[in-house]
Amino acid sequence: MKREHGYNLVEVIIATAMLGIVALTIFTMFVMGRRNIYSGKQASQAVAIGTQVLEDLAPMNKQMVYNGAFGIADTATGAALTLPRVSGLAAPTWANARVRSTNPNIMPSAPADISTQNTPPGLLTRWTSLIAGKLTNPSVTVVLDPQVDTAGNSPVQFKTAQLLHIRVFVRWTESGRQREVVLDTVKAF
Repeated sequence: MKREHGYNLVEVIIATAMLGIVALTIFTMFVMGRRNIYSGKQASQAVAIGTQVLEDLAPMNKQMVYNGAFGIADTATGAALTLPRVSGLAAPTWANARVRSTNPNIMPSAPADISTQNTPPGLLTRWTSLIAGKLTNPSVTVVLDPQVDTAGNSPVQFKTAQLLHIRVFVRWTESGRQREVVLDTVKAF
């Protein structure tokens, strides 16, 4: 008779609870893994877009950057600039910079100089096409910050600047949060 003795109800309930906890943990790991893979894919897309933006600007000389692509006069200076902050990060600020963006909150209307002239189809148009469908609520913002004025002008003028610091922000929304990738380069003239 002792051989036919089975498990009691308490043992079955404990075993079922342990199985449920282990199964829930494994299921949660799969869900979190999928979310992390998606997030990594989005970040990789943003880096690729930012890299393409920098590659678009790389072959340009001083005149092509200022007059051709961005419509900045030689004697122009920048202005104080603060970009909207991304959740949890401090808002980036510059004392003397120019900005071009596909984000209507940063630039309500795209300037004609970058949209259509001298660089058909235009850099903003090209970058808007580049980000379309790849990220959720995407934008590309380029900040031009002239550095080291050879003529001693203060603030630094674009014409006499020896260096141009270019910062590219690629922003998108993921899981209800704003995310961004920032890439920098410096052009020497």
